[in-house]
Amino acid sequence: MEKGIFSKVFVKYPLEEAFIKIREFGFSTVQFNFANVGLPSLPSKVSNEILEQIQKACEKTGISISVISGTFNTLELNNETRKKNIEGFKNVVEAAKNLNVPYVSISTGSFNQEDFWSPHPDNHTKKAWNYLFKSLDEMLDIASRNEVTIVIEPEQANVISTVEDTKRLMNHYRSPYLKVLFDAANIVTVDDIGQLENKINSSLKELSKYIAVAHCKDCLVSKEKVTFAPIGKGSLPLNQYLKELKKYYDGPVIMHGLDEEDIAFALKSAQF
Repeated sequence: MEKGIFSKVFVKYPLEEAFIKIREFGFSTVQFNFANVGLPSLPSKVSNEILEQIQKACEKTGISISVISGTFNTLELNNETRKKNIEGFKNVVEAAKNLNVPYVSISTGSFNQEDFWSPHPDNHTKKAWNYLFKSLDEMLDIASRNEVTIVIEPEQANVISTVEDTKRLMNHYRSPYLKVLFDAANIVTVDDIGQLENKINSSLKELSKYIAVAHCKDCLVSKEKVTFAPIGKGSLPLNQYLKELKKYYDGPVIMHGLDEEDIAFALKSAQF
C-alpha cells in the first residue's frame, strides 16, 4: 500500500514547498485539494496555468495525486447553490482528467444545510435518497464522460452511513465510475464499543470489491459519542485495520484528521 496524506494539512505553504515537506515525511502521494493553489475546493475555473503548476510540483517532488477532493452537499436545497456546486464538481473532474488522476472524492450529503458533516433526522428517508440520486445521476454522467471515478465515503452524518447503505447505492448504479473510499473511523458507532476490530473487519470484507481508495484516521469511541482524534490518539486498532485492509487492497492509504505537528506520532502509531 502507498502512504499518503491530505495535501490540505500543508495548505499554509506554497504548493511545491508543501509537496517537499510531504515527501520529507516519507509520503509519496496525496489526496489533493484546490485550496493548496489558492482556489476553493470546488473552483469556478481551473486555468491551464494552475494545472501546469500542479503538474510541475508533482514532477519536481515525486509526489503523485491519488484522488482530488470534490466534496459538497449533494442534499443542497438551494437550487442556485446546487447548480454552482455541480459546475464546480465538473471543473474538479475535468482537472482530474487533465492531471491523469483517476478518482474524485465526494460526500453523500446531509439535510443539515448549515454543516453537511452534521446529522439530520431526515438523512435516512426516501426523500434523502431521492435527492442523492438526483445529484449522483448528474455527477456520474460528468464522471463517466471524463473517465474519472467518483469515490464515496460512508459517513455517520450522511445519507450513506453503513455497509448496507453503501451496497444499496452500488447496486442501484452498478457503475464502474462509482466506488468506495473506506475510512474505518467513519464506519464505527457507539454501538461498536468493545468490538471495534470486528466491526472494521466485517465492513472491509463486505465492501472489499468496491474499495478504490482508503483513509487512515482515528477516533475516540465511548458509549455516548464518537469523536475524531489525531492518528494514534484515539480508540481504533489502526495497525490491525491496516493489516486487514491489505488482504483486500493495495492502493493509496491517505492519512488525515491531523495537523502537521501530529504527523511524526501518527507515523509511529500506524505502521503501513
